[in-house]
Amino acid sequence: MSNSEFSAREFLRSRRAVLVHFSTVMSARSDLIFPDDLRRALSLANVPLSFSTIQPGDTNPYVVGGRGGAEGSVGIVVDIGARTVVRSVSASDSGSSELGSLGNVANEENCAASIDMRERSNEWHVQDYIPMGLFIMPPIVVRKSLTIEGVEILGEEEIELKETIELFPDLRIFGASNETFYEYNRATEQWEASSYDQIIPK
Repeated sequence: MSNSEFSAREFLRSRRAVLVHFSTVMSARSDLIFPDDLRRALSLANVPLSFSTIQPGDTNPYVVGGRGGAEGSVGIVVDIGARTVVRSVSASDSGSSELGSLGNVANEENCAASIDMRERSNEWHVQDYIPMGLFIMPPIVVRKSLTIEGVEILGEEEIELKETIELFPDLRIFGASNETFYEYNRATEQWEASSYDQIIPK
């Protein structure tokens, strides 16, 4: 496959990897905290954001001894559409912002390296994506405004699954185990095994 024919979307499908923009304490916007940061990300246009490629078996930074892969524990999972621009890819933090990125062009070789040579997590810089739902990787730790001895600071706080889901009543909820993806059934309050195609339609 030549670079001109390369499809980042089909590459991700071949690796069973989804793109997730996580809520993290490292956000460049100190005024945006969970859940407002993700609500804003759901409606952004013409603004690139940082994404992790997530496969079954990946873990968030709060799982001791996990293999990593995720920048956070809750985020939005997205699809690549006709207007989507994958600005760059990197096997590690590429220092991405609205101004640009130190990552590499999204061709077949670099996309493969972004996963195969991934460090703690990788970074895809993506613009004009299509939100598909919420992605949750327990334990759920989010960026919050905390008050300590009368002083308000930005910090991290663990929250329950039920609270997380209730904050996004209109979204489908996805997750993953070591072997497969899952979707949360709001009616039964149970996780059900999901195929890649059920998250990202062919």
